[in-house]
Formats: sequence, structure tokens, C-alpha cells
Amino acid sequence: MVLRELTTTVRGRTERYTAGGEGSPVLFLHDQGDSFRPALEAMATRGMRVLAPARPGSDPEWVTEFLHSAGIREPVAIVGHGLSGAVAVRTAHATLHTVQRLILIDSIGASALRTALAGLRRRELPVSLVWSADRTWAWSAMNALNLALGQPGHVLVSAGQNWRRDPRAFGRIVGDLVRPRLNLGFRPVALSVCR
Repeated sequence: MVLRELTTTVRGRTERYTAGGEGSPVLFLHDQGDSFRPALEAMATRGMRVLAPARPGSDPEWVTEFLHSAGIREPVAIVGHGLSGAVAVRTAHATLHTVQRLILIDSIGASALRTALAGLRRRELPVSLVWSADRTWAWSAMNALNLALGQPGHVLVSAGQNWRRDPRAFGRIVGDLVRPRLNLGFRPVALSVCR
């Protein structure tokens, strides 16, 4: 799958982003530079249209403006990685019709995001948590997010590889979370562990 490097304008600034694939739109907000590119390629081959801004903005309004300027008008799945997970949570909370699913990878900040996470729980937005077990963030940070989402006992553990070492496994996991085959109740909260 060929990814393209594109530009768009957000708030009067030229923003670079990587895009590729066809199908359901997935916005990948990251904090890792371009080390995620192989994972994006894997996601794009699994029936997803992937967009990843080079420098994600830090607020929901920026995310919404980026999506509109990139031509995305339909609801998206947002994948928030690391520190950008907080932006993904706030975006999902602030925009009722922009986000249809939220996937947080190695994210932290449950205490600072308590209000937004409670809002997502009330809205019954499907949320998935992925911890790559690379020791970048503590397991306790992911568990705190799971508890804040209100279903601490409702956990799906999926074996796989660290997403930087095996981007195909990462693409499969994200693909399965964007288009779930399992019914975990009317509001699934899945916690996947990539080893």
C-alpha cells in the first residue's frame, strides 16, 4: 500500500500529513514522529483510510478543522497514541458527530481527563485501550483509563507484537478494533496487550 505525503491548511498554517488506503476513515494522532509509518501502511491495507498529521494539534477544534480541510466529512475512528491520547479523548468528548470510535494506545492522563472520560461513558462511545507493553508508560496508567471508563472487569486481551517491531500485528489489532467482530456488550471497552 502506498502512502502519500500531503498538505492542507489549518488555522492559516500549512500542515503536512500522511494518508493512504480506502474505506472507513481513521485519524491517527501520535507523538512519535514518523516511526509509525509501517503501522499506517498495515492499517491502510485492512480497509481503512488512514490520515496522520505530522504535528497533531493540541485541541478538539484543531482536529475538527484538520479533518474538514482534508476532506473528511463523515464520522471517524480516532487512534490516540501516547500524549496525543489526551487530544483524542478531548476531541471525542467535545464533538458529538465527529468521532464514532476511540482507540487509545499507550495513553496516560486519566485523572486530568476524568470529566471527558465520564462524558464518553455517558455517551456510550465505543472505546478501546491498547498497551504495547514496551514499558514506555506504566500499566497502571492504562488501568486508570480503563477504570475511568467504568468497566474495569470488561477486558479483552489480545496477543500480538510491539507495534514498532511488528506493524502488521498492530494493523490487525487496530483494524479489529475499528471494525469489531466481537460483541462485548452495548458499549465495548477492549483492552489489548501487544507483547
